[in-house]
Amino acid sequence: MSRFSLRPPPRRPRLDDAVPMINVAFLLLIFFLLAARIVPPAPIEVALPEAVAGDPASPGAVLFVGPDGSLGYGAAQGEAALAAIVKDSGGETLTLRVDRAFDAARLAALLARLDAAGVGPVSLSVIPVP
Repeated sequence: MSRFSLRPPPRRPRLDDAVPMINVAFLLLIFFLLAARIVPPAPIEVALPEAVAGDPASPGAVLFVGPDGSLGYGAAQGEAALAAIVKDSGGETLTLRVDRAFDAARLAALLARLDAAGVGPVSLSVIPVP
């Protein structure tokens, strides 16, 4: 007789199948990515002024004005941003997001430049105060 016996290999414990749960997680991730409104980052950080609530502005082109007067539109900065906004305006409402520290006299000068370039109408973005 032989000392070796032929036994079946030991069974490994069966693990729960996690593939369906992973599939559901990825489907939810894709759904939320498609359903979310993805907004490009602002080219300049601005702290908006406060005002009494009024009619909301219609979405359109947005020109950012920093506290030091720096201009930003999309990827364009400075005078290139102003030239790009003049090119892209096409008669739709331009929204200005001006920092609250920006001087009002300089804002009036900027509005005069935009008007001379044929950009308009213009709305100013503010934080509503109750």
